[in-house]
Amino acid sequence: MVSFPILKNVIIEGYGMYPGTTDQPGLTFEFKPGLSLILGANGIGKTTFISILFRSLTGPYELPTATLTGDLGSARIQAIRMPSYARSVFANRVMNGASDAVVTLTFMLNDTSVVISRSLHDLSLRQVIIDGLITHLAEEDLQAEICRLAGVWSFGDWILLLRHMIFYFEDRRALVWDQSAQRQILRILFMQPDMSEVWIKKEREVLELDSRMRNLQSAVSREERALASEVAKSEGAKDIRAELETIEKLLTSDSADRETLQYDLVGIEAARQDRRLSYLQKEQERESAFREFENAKLIAIASRFPSRSDTARYILAQLMTDNTCLVCGSEVPGVVEELTQRIEDSLCVVCASDISESEILAESSELADKRVQVSLRQLNDCDVAQESAANALKEIESAFSQHVLTIQELNTSIAKKSARLAELVKLLPPEESKLHRKQAETAALRSSVESQRQMLQELRTSFRSFIEIRNKEIADKASDVVASFHSFARGFLLEDCTLSWAPRKSRLGETGESFDFPFFELDLSGSDFNSTVRRTGPEQVSESQREFIDLSFRMALTSTAGAHGFTSLLIDAPESSLDAVFVVRAASVLAKFARATVENRLVVTSNLVEGQLLPLLLKTAESDNHNFERLLNLFDIAEPTEAIRQLHDEYQERIESLLASLGDNS
Repeated sequence: MVSFPILKNVIIEGYGMYPGTTDQPGLTFEFKPGLSLILGANGIGKTTFISILFRSLTGPYELPTATLTGDLGSARIQAIRMPSYARSVFANRVMNGASDAVVTLTFMLNDTSVVISRSLHDLSLRQVIIDGLITHLAEEDLQAEICRLAGVWSFGDWILLLRHMIFYFEDRRALVWDQSAQRQILRILFMQPDMSEVWIKKEREVLELDSRMRNLQSAVSREERALASEVAKSEGAKDIRAELETIEKLLTSDSADRETLQYDLVGIEAARQDRRLSYLQKEQERESAFREFENAKLIAIASRFPSRSDTARYILAQLMTDNTCLVCGSEVPGVVEELTQRIEDSLCVVCASDISESEILAESSELADKRVQVSLRQLNDCDVAQESAANALKEIESAFSQHVLTIQELNTSIAKKSARLAELVKLLPPEESKLHRKQAETAALRSSVESQRQMLQELRTSFRSFIEIRNKEIADKASDVVASFHSFARGFLLEDCTLSWAPRKSRLGETGESFDFPFFELDLSGSDFNSTVRRTGPEQVSESQREFIDLSFRMALTSTAGAHGFTSLLIDAPESSLDAVFVVRAASVLAKFARATVENRLVVTSNLVEGQLLPLLLKTAESDNHNFERLLNLFDIAEPTEAIRQLHDEYQERIESLLASLGDNS
């Protein structure tokens, strides 16, 4: 059995949100058995008050996943020290950072009185008194003592219990539909601490080995895929090597051809330069012969004139040289050709008469004509020699260009073959020895996976046997839980609402078979259904039904599993889920819970609202006529908000009306 904290009293000193009164500074409140009502308005500090009580019991520790809106899942139930900004949550709400603010909470835990004082600046521990004795416990030692007194295995379990059983926050989970959270709560409530520890350790062993095995499995699968690729390369290596050999031979041949051509090109280039030089020389020689021939023709013309006539010679010489007539300016190459022919035929250049027998011109023209003949032969020889040199140069130029083109083609071919060669080399498998070593290593990893899989199966088998026994133990309490739930739910709801023990299958980890974990299912009738229907999620009921069902389930569990049936239950702002008709029913059920044992503490925070909820709660829940002592009126104690300052009279009127209604019936 678990011992729930039974709140006795709280004192908050030096905190700016609760300055208190002149006669009694700060906030002091005694939680009497039964109902306590924390009355306030928006922003005045109702939720802060409940949160201070919660943090008094947890200190600066939290379950990282406890406040998330989703299911608890396989999250580790381990209390973690809160970061500094989270520890300053109360300090950040007041101007002085709550530097001197202290909360002191007194509560009973398994017949032991515990008093804890904490700084509201950073939640650090100030003092611990156990059964009247001041102790000097460190935070971790206090956590161990609380776990021992409460009968839970770990401080993580303690915080989970507070969040799901004791404190009914606005961000609360719907426990009845959170399979993983319900499993952990049932473990905490119905297992002895040592058995609860075994449960968690076995569960963590399975989860951790499942995670390690899956990670290793994933790594091995990657290695096996890479190895399969390399083996495929090895099997296709014959064709690759054959192609490699062919390309390498062709590449060698091309390189040799290119080298030969490059060697030949050097010789061709030298011959090309020689022939070009020879051609230039022949060209020069021909030019000289041409000039000599031209000069000989001028001498021959001059020799055909009987007397010296510079004008006539000048005119003919210019005509022979420039093909232009100085008399009329006409170009007359035909005349020049005809005059040249006359000279070559030993005719008169003027009249074309045969002058071979002329005594006047015989001697001088004969010599001149011979000179023309000689120079003409020399010019013809030069033409032949120049043409021969030109042909030789053209031949060598052609050979040079062909060599250059062939070398370029070989360079392209060699580049393509080299690229293909590089591709083929990449397709070659690693060395055989490396491949074999890698196969052996992968096989060893696979063997390790199988070994871990076998170990995991053994752990699962062991856990299955363990959880079957635990299910039976919890099932023995199930009828009490169901009966208690029905007694509370009938008060809240008019629909047929039944709770049933129905262990639910769920995997532990992401592989392997499912286990039957302890679980309670809910069936509910509805306006559109002829009979009850299983509701597997909170979205299948209305908001108010969800809260009534969840509250009934919590009350049933605490009533069944709590030591002596005693517990505290703190509910933050229940009025938001109630309409005018259900106020009476809700007040009746809450009152029933508050009076269920002589030590139950039901703490309810509420805004100052119209209607019968608050008067009915106080009147129905208690019969000792001390309603005023059960009311913590934050309007008197807390720092007023701007709305309360400006609307003070309206608030005061409603407070007096409420207090009057209580007084009239007390």
